[in-house]
Amino acid sequence: MNGKTLSRILTAAIILFSTGCLEKVPLAVTNGLEEYDIYCVYISRGTDDVWGSNHLPGTDVLEPGKTAEVMVQPGVYDLQVIDEDGDTYTLHDIRIGADGFEWTVTLDDMDEINSSSTNLQNTGQCPITITNNLGSWDVYGVWISPSDGDDWGDNHLGEEILYQGDTYTAYLQSDTYDIYIEDEDGDTYTRWSVVVEPGGYTWNVRISDIDSGG
Repeated sequence: MNGKTLSRILTAAIILFSTGCLEKVPLAVTNGLEEYDIYCVYISRGTDDVWGSNHLPGTDVLEPGKTAEVMVQPGVYDLQVIDEDGDTYTLHDIRIGADGFEWTVTLDDMDEINSSSTNLQNTGQCPITITNNLGSWDVYGVWISPSDGDDWGDNHLGEEILYQGDTYTAYLQSDTYDIYIEDEDGDTYTRWSVVVEPGGYTWNVRISDIDSGG
């Protein structure tokens, strides 16, 4: 059993002991950003390494004045939302008790530029969303490069790992991109000449997408 698995088991045991049950409570996020839509809502345990799945799946957006509600177990969480411009808004170490939690996100909550709280490379308004659906294999690298570029550039995950079911989103300029993914075994998955427009692009990476000879 690795350290991360043990940590998750211990965390679950502590929550069970302190709450006496596993009943979920509402976590509500309201868009108070005036004229800006929210494109992503991330909720993560404080001990997790990545943000996990976007709770606004597909093409769903949270318009100004609207509320999204997610049911979670009581505990300590980090929260992050991303608006249509790729700006991030992050709360750390929020304790959610039996009454749940409500967050009305305002422009005053915006993270500083280049804040270490974001797991994205925000250089545009077009979301490229990648979800690990590889079963037992983790994703160790994600590279996204303009199709007319000469190299892949930096690994978007850095030192992070995209575990099964986790989602990574990058906001880039509208363009044509090549996307390259590498799993823990070194197998690769590539999509060429992907046209990315303001509506974004989503790739649920599966084993069937493995490159020939991988």
